[in-house]
Amino acid sequence: MNKRCFLVGRKDSLFKQLVASLLVDMMDDLDLYENKAVEFDALLEEIKIASPHLLLLEEASPFSENSLMTRFLANLPALPVVVISEDSNLIYVVRCNARLLSSSRDLIEAIHLTFDHHFNPNKENVL
Repeated sequence: MNKRCFLVGRKDSLFKQLVASLLVDMMDDLDLYENKAVEFDALLEEIKIASPHLLLLEEASPFSENSLMTRFLANLPALPVVVISEDSNLIYVVRCNARLLSSSRDLIEAIHLTFDHHFNPNKENVL
């Protein structure tokens, strides 16, 4: 089964084209999808139709703004997001963990697990 990746970037972005080319050349088992939409709701629909395993987001894209990133995470909580920058060697790996709180103890437990993961990143601490 092929891995499905959805690449989101600026229209006609050279960086987006280079990343797409690199992925296709380096990964034989990858189905790569690229955004055509320029509005968030249409993009969200494109992503849902493709049903990717990973969302790769160009940092310079208007879709990487904080408010839109929050909407991505809220609408696609199981989808990991990797944000890549053309200006640095940094990438950001973001995964949303949504959890319904039934008591204040649940909030404290979530905070403790988050701290544990921060201070022990190699240890599997999952909410």
